[in-house]
Amino acid sequence: MYYGPARGPRAESLGIASIGQRKDISSLVNILRLHIGRIEHSQPKFAELPIQPWFLGVPAIDGHLSLHGLTRTGLHDVTPQAYGDTPAAMGFALALTLRCLASERRPLLWCRLAREEREYGKLYGHGLETLGLVRNRFLTVTLKKPAALLWTMEEALKSGALALVIGDADPKHASLTVTRRLSLAAHAGKSAGLLIFSKPCGAATASHTRWMTSARKSRAPPYDLQAPGNPAWDVELIRARGGRPGAWSVEWHNATHRFDLVPGIQPGGLHPWTDEGWQIPTAGRHALRAG
Repeated sequence: MYYGPARGPRAESLGIASIGQRKDISSLVNILRLHIGRIEHSQPKFAELPIQPWFLGVPAIDGHLSLHGLTRTGLHDVTPQAYGDTPAAMGFALALTLRCLASERRPLLWCRLAREEREYGKLYGHGLETLGLVRNRFLTVTLKKPAALLWTMEEALKSGALALVIGDADPKHASLTVTRRLSLAAHAGKSAGLLIFSKPCGAATASHTRWMTSARKSRAPPYDLQAPGNPAWDVELIRARGGRPGAWSVEWHNATHRFDLVPGIQPGGLHPWTDEGWQIPTAGRHALRAG
């Protein structure tokens, strides 16, 4: 087959006399490779951006975490204290996510289970925006099978294109082996994973931190006693690598993306001995679990 001589300013700029010749085709391929290489090296790589510490912003709580706060390249999980507290666990997980996104450019992916949507409802865009989540940084996908959701989370974490991946989790499917795979994928992609269990989970996982959350009545704002107050939760840090457990009552400020302790609840008030360092609990006190 004869292609004829290449004509036009583009062919001249590439120095091609006839693309029908094998050596000229090879030369064109090499030039294209150089162009692609320059383009790839000129694009910013999210994984190479400096990793900032991830804290809650409350010294009383951050003091119970490791020196680097919540791990940005690992797995965490939030579990409800009782049936019906799953929406509270989702709200607290979203607040943690917003603290993570404050120093990130990558978006968020939330993997939902279809049965969880039927039980607790779908994510509401206007409500998420009220809490502070910008729509152009938020992706969501709904899946029917828990195994498919966990596989999607693993692949998304490994991609490195996301700051954080949230997923609805069933304790029966989120075994130690499965969560270990998620933790390794998060480390490989330099992303954070966050599991939200649909019921209390006592089984071992590979999560760096585990939080237990329950709903708390919001305080009425001072300017209008009838207006809704800030979201509030009772949270317990059950396990923290390099840290220690504790429990607090916190509220979330949408405008400033920060937590505050609920006035009247002192740090460690729910478990007084947890803020006194590592001590052996005396008789009558329940031991807290730490990992």
